Amino acid sequence: MRNSTRLILVPLLALTVQFSHAQFLQPVEKKMDVGEKVTPAWVLAVEEPEDELRESIIDYTKDELGVKLKKGRNGLLIAKEAKVPSITSYTGDLKVLLSQVQGQTQVAVAFMPGYDISLNSDDYPDEMERLRNFARSMVKYHMVNELQVTIKDDEKRLKDLERDLKKNEREYRKLDKSTTRMQRKINSDKTDENEKFDLGNDQEAAEDRMNTLLAEKDELDDEIAKMNEKIQVSQEDINYIENQFTERKSSVRYQEEENEEEEYKP
Repeated sequence: MRNSTRLILVPLLALTVQFSHAQFLQPVEKKMDVGEKVTPAWVLAVEEPEDELRESIIDYTKDELGVKLKKGRNGLLIAKEAKVPSITSYTGDLKVLLSQVQGQTQVAVAFMPGYDISLNSDDYPDEMERLRNFARSMVKYHMVNELQVTIKDDEKRLKDLERDLKKNEREYRKLDKSTTRMQRKINSDKTDENEKFDLGNDQEAAEDRMNTLLAEKDELDDEIAKMNEKIQVSQEDINYIENQFTERKSSVRYQEEENEEEEYKP
């Protein structure tokens, strides 16, 4: 290629694509200043707290790639001289940069086998595609994992509530049978007045307890319904996130600019 001609990647779609009132999170290849070095990187932005996202990325990278990212300056996470066979056969620096852009947390992921060499779609298409999938997966992991933890906690709470409800219903049925027996004795001519008096007191106490159990049952039913709804909403949120990361076809246009040096900005 002539030195006077250069190719600039211009995405036709925005970083987050509007489709049926939803934003689909697809990484876009950009040249970014990642760790004081301008390099091609996969970039996407999410509405997630930066601190929480950073910790999830560190955990995910360690679990999935066996690579430990260390915290650097200005939101940079870096693993130097890392070996990542699932992405590339080259040894190099894996870099993840987190920054705030328009109220969102922007994530940029790059891999540099050398100081002036970076994975990019032109020279390393296969490796770059695998790096893209990694970028998608680690962000998706954070968003889904948070909800899965919430669902797990809510399901445990739901199980406890359902156990309490069964216990409540068993006690109510037992008291209901007991009061029925007591009433038969009270109505029997064979029961003397002293025993009827005692049975009446016992029956009144049992009925008071039954009224309490009914009130508790209403509260349990209400809380169980709310918990089921909460779990359902969380699951729907997971499905929504899965849909956000569903692959969608997009076009990429290359523009030629003549006779000037390109200035890349984050």
